[in-house]
Amino acid sequence: MSNLLIHIAVRYGTRRMLVHTSACRYTVDRLKGRLFRVARVSRRSRTYDDDKIDEARAMAEYGLSLQQLADLPKHAQKAFPHRPSYTLYSLNDVYNRALKVHGSGKAMHEKRRMLIDMRHKLSDSERMRLRMRVEAQNQTTRGADRVVVIAFTLNLCDTIGKFTAAYLTGSKSLFAEAIHSTMDTVNQLVLLTGIRFSQRNPDLNFPYGYGNVRYVSSLITGCGILSFGCGLSMYHGISGLLHGDALEPLTYAYYALFMSLLFQGSSVITAFREARRKAAAARISLVNYVRTTADPSLNVVLLEDSAAVIGVAIALSAVSLSSIFQSPVPDCCGSILIGCLLGTVASFIIRTNAAHLVGRSLPKRITDDIVCRLENDPMIRSVHDVKATALGVEQSRFKAELDFDGRAITNKYITESCYIQAMIQQSFLDRSVTSKEGSSKNASDIDEAVCA
Repeated sequence: MSNLLIHIAVRYGTRRMLVHTSACRYTVDRLKGRLFRVARVSRRSRTYDDDKIDEARAMAEYGLSLQQLADLPKHAQKAFPHRPSYTLYSLNDVYNRALKVHGSGKAMHEKRRMLIDMRHKLSDSERMRLRMRVEAQNQTTRGADRVVVIAFTLNLCDTIGKFTAAYLTGSKSLFAEAIHSTMDTVNQLVLLTGIRFSQRNPDLNFPYGYGNVRYVSSLITGCGILSFGCGLSMYHGISGLLHGDALEPLTYAYYALFMSLLFQGSSVITAFREARRKAAAARISLVNYVRTTADPSLNVVLLEDSAAVIGVAIALSAVSLSSIFQSPVPDCCGSILIGCLLGTVASFIIRTNAAHLVGRSLPKRITDDIVCRLENDPMIRSVHDVKATALGVEQSRFKAELDFDGRAITNKYITESCYIQAMIQQSFLDRSVTSKEGSSKNASDIDEAVCA
């Protein structure tokens, strides 16, 4: 390493900072043996038996001090040639000493650091997959799953009633609504498949899990609404204007539309309550919750059923006007309006889910909160190059470059882990032993000289 880049940050207020960069050249000869000596040694793996534990691990994992380890049997082991040896203890001795010091096994385990004993067994990717698996088992997708199941059941009943009434009356608006309900039923089946697939555990091929499958299924749903729902409704309405047919008695149409209003109203109320509950838990408004696609399956059901209620109102108005004026034109115009409504909803669903799959950033409020917490840490000087994206419905990724305060970290390490008093006492003991050995050697030399 011939160049060392030093970043000097000067703060202006709480949000702005001016960064000056200067290059300071250090030769390799000056770095050798001075900088990063401890880091280079610590990176090298130490191998020893499983029934042994080194001094640092014994202190960190069992909460023991050097004084408490002093009278335990020691085993010196050479790490590498031309390197000083390090001290090993028997794991059984350290465990028994920790039980004696802390009083009980429960108290000892409370003092031990979480998951320290797994770090030498699990790689970074394995630890990440373990964490993602635990989070996947605790997902809060039950609310969305229940809403989708209810919507699927109600839309299936609604579809059968609308197709029956459209066949008996020949209403274009009612046929458009039947197509709308059919697409809603198929789309909710796709959403259910996506929800179930997204709950699979992370694996080697997909270490971050399958959470984005829910966005993929919502995107497929939007494309289906746009192509079949919007396209067929507008085509049927335009063909009715060009080749108008007389309407049959509309009694069945009114029955079907009122039943549809009951079904779709029940579904949209269920979705609205669930979305409002999750928005309140996330501390954002319902509109922002829908716009950020926090839960794509729930949002699709809410938007589809809201559009269905509006579509039923349009179809009811169009059928009533056609019955009053005895003309198929209002009915055909209602079919075209329903197609436009479906196209608008589908475009919104496609745009929001595609933005998330591309890698949309987290809301600025969340990112600013994380950055503020990092900057308030006394060990961190400044935070740069922040990037935060969502990995799924309940996981996010946050990346930032941190400028650590080396002096503060060193002081904290010395204060909490180095046991200065014990080190000083050990130094004096070593010095006294050395001086005694030297004095005894000098005395023996004097005796030999006198005898000579």
